Formats: sequence, structure tokens, C-alpha cells
Amino acid sequence: MVRSTKQYVALFVVLLLATISINAWPASLYPDGSIGLLQIVASFVWLIFLIGSVILVREEKTILFVFNYLRLGFLAGIIVYLVTFFERYWLGEFWFDIVSAIQYPFYYLFAVPLFGFNAWFDVLYGQFAMFAGFAYILLAIGVSVRYKRLEAKRLRY
Repeated sequence: MVRSTKQYVALFVVLLLATISINAWPASLYPDGSIGLLQIVASFVWLIFLIGSVILVREEKTILFVFNYLRLGFLAGIIVYLVTFFERYWLGEFWFDIVSAIQYPFYYLFAVPLFGFNAWFDVLYGQFAMFAGFAYILLAIGVSVRYKRLEAKRLRY
């Protein structure tokens, strides 16, 4: 694993952008497009990277960075789901069109990296964003537990 927070953030950004670039086109076209093996592998690599971050990262700044990303991923999944849920009721309303524009950055930053898993779920993008949000919150709980254990270990010495 990387040794400093700067190296970790650089690796994080590179993997995030690579996963988004691989999954963006099928995620934009879904359900008309198809999810291939490349998208599934990219999503697995991203998930394994996040799980590895939960397990291996020890530096406090890096742990905080990972925790904040995962926490924001949970909130983003809920926001995207709620916007798509209320879209059928308020579609065409000017104020809702403005509010619903916030879902797209959240969708591309948090749901699209895991979009290869939608090959198994086969749900619409709002529901998948909610599933991704729950995966992020489970990982965030893992980061929190890991941080508490590391902190308790430091206090013993």
C-alpha cells in the first residue's frame, strides 16, 4: 500500500477516474446499453481497492479521507434515489429540474464506479445508486471500527 496520504489520494483519484471512464458509457445508456466483462472487472477492482483501504490504511489523514468519501457516497446514493423517486411526480416543474441537476455529479462520482455490479442487480439507476450508497455506508462503518481499534491500540502504549 502507499506510504503517505498524498500518494494514496493520487492513487485514489487515478483509480476513480479510470473506473468512471470504463463504466460511464454503459451507465449513461442503461438499460438500453449492456454491461460487459470490462465494467464488471473495473467495479471489482474499485471495490477491492476500497475494502483494502478499510483494512490496510493506518495514517489518520488517509483514514479520514476514505471515511469522508464513503460517507458522502452514502448521502449521494440516497439523494440520487430520492430525486429519481420524485421525478415521476414533479417532472417538468422548473424548480425540480434545477434541484434534480445535483444528482448527476453524485451519480458519476459514486454510483458509476460500482456500476458493473448492476449486471447482477438489473435495476434502474436510482435504485442502483441506493444500493451503492448502502455498500459505501457498510465500508464506512468498517473504517470507523478500524479507526477505533487503531486508536485504542495507540492509547495502550
